Amino acid sequence: MTLGSREERIARNEARFRDINERLEQDMRQVRHAPELLEFVCECGDRACEALVSLTFAEYEDVRRDSRRFAVRPGHVFPDTERVVAVNERFQVIEKFGSAVEITDATDARAEGPGARRADDAAS
Repeated sequence: MTLGSREERIARNEARFRDINERLEQDMRQVRHAPELLEFVCECGDRACEALVSLTFAEYEDVRRDSRRFAVRPGHVFPDTERVVAVNERFQVIEKFGSAVEITDATDARAEGPGARRADDAAS
């Protein structure tokens, strides 16, 4: 199955936002008295999105366990390429499915090797 241009664009946008959040998290871990809730950029596929998502370090790390999962503002979901797997009042966790996972797996800096997925226990 080949990746359509829309699905590819959405997946690449999400991966870019994830990369920004990785740098934010690294910087915040250096702050001596970091707040409990940290502001991350919404990792949705909308390139123009400027929304922020509040997560704790633990919540962020839980999302990052799986290269196919992203933290987004409620309602920032593209149902044709992803499904909501967790919800709370501050954010939703979405998981990519279909051919879009090739991009999200390949662009995850924490994954080992080409096409690696870090969370073996996550649904395909």
